[in-house]
Amino acid sequence: MPAYLLSRLLTAVWVMFGVASLVFFIIHWVPGDPVEVMLGESSALADREALREALGLNLPLLEQWTRFITNTLRWDLGESLYYQQAVSSLLAQRFAATLELAAAAFLIALLIALPSCRQRARGRRRPEYLPARR
Repeated sequence: MPAYLLSRLLTAVWVMFGVASLVFFIIHWVPGDPVEVMLGESSALADREALREALGLNLPLLEQWTRFITNTLRWDLGESLYYQQAVSSLLAQRFAATLELAAAAFLIALLIALPSCRQRARGRRRPEYLPARR
């Protein structure tokens, strides 16, 4: 059993790595320049280059990907452009509310599922592979 759980955990790690890498490359292959979107097309060339430098968009794609993966593994998710705070701290602030919402959703699912399963188990319609009641 522990070997099975370990293999499933390693598979999950590989899947998360693959999905993160795939999303990274898809975002970079989408046409358009994020710097022009952020500053506008009428911004000065020096401002655009300074923002590219600050965001690391002037680096080669492989180096950007390597930084992305290593920073993600260190839980350094960068700074929010909207809130001007570290993304990891913003996630940590909202973690308790997320757990509360997940627990409430799980409880509602149980409150719906258990009575309906009991009703189905007591119902007259039985699957064909089960013997009829006497």
